[in-house]
Amino acid sequence: MSSTESLFAPITLGTLELPNRIAMAPMTRGFSPNNVPNELMVEYYRRRAAGGVGLIITEGTCCPVYTSPNPRYRTRARMPSAA
Repeated sequence: MSSTESLFAPITLGTLELPNRIAMAPMTRGFSPNNVPNELMVEYYRRRAAGGVGLIITEGTCCPVYTSPNPRYRTRARMPSAA
């Protein structure tokens, strides 16, 4: 198998069967106004899937600080990324 052929070979990860080993990392592009996914976001990922990406890791959306399971991070000032 050549150095690039393995990228296009199917792979099984636990119970997940992928058609190839090409993965798209999550990217935050601001397609979810007010953190609610919409049709623009659906179309964006639909095009990537149609292009043959084996695994797509979707972007995250923001959750209000007060939803943290850890009471230590329920105020913005104490969030690690708010430094």
